[in-house]
Amino acid sequence: METESRQEKLEKLRKFWKTHLDKWEESGLPQKEYCRQHNLIYHRFVYWKARFKSKNLPVKFVQVASSISFNPGPFFLKLNLPQGCQVEVPDNFSEDTLKRLLATLQKL
Repeated sequence: METESRQEKLEKLRKFWKTHLDKWEESGLPQKEYCRQHNLIYHRFVYWKARFKSKNLPVKFVQVASSISFNPGPFFLKLNLPQGCQVEVPDNFSEDTLKRLLATLQKL
C-alpha cells in the first residue's frame, strides 16, 4: 500500500484552501460567516489566506455600487495603483479613514 508523500498532502491542502478562498471572495460574506457556513476552522482559513497572499498572488478589486451621491470637489491626493486602479482623496477626507486606507493598501 503506497502512502501519499508530504508534498502530495501539502498540494491537496493548497488546492482545498485556494478553492475555499476563491469561493469566499465571490460570496461577499465576512470570513467568519463563510467559515461557519462551510464548517471551516476560522484560524486555519486566516492562515491559508495569509500564506497565499505572501506568495504575491494577484489582488482582486471590485467596484462597489452606492446609492449615495458624492461630489467631493477637487482632489487633494490621487493614488495610482497597479492595474489602473485609482484612489482619489478629497481635501476634507477624514484623517482616521485615510490612515485606515493607507494601512490597508500597505497590506496589499
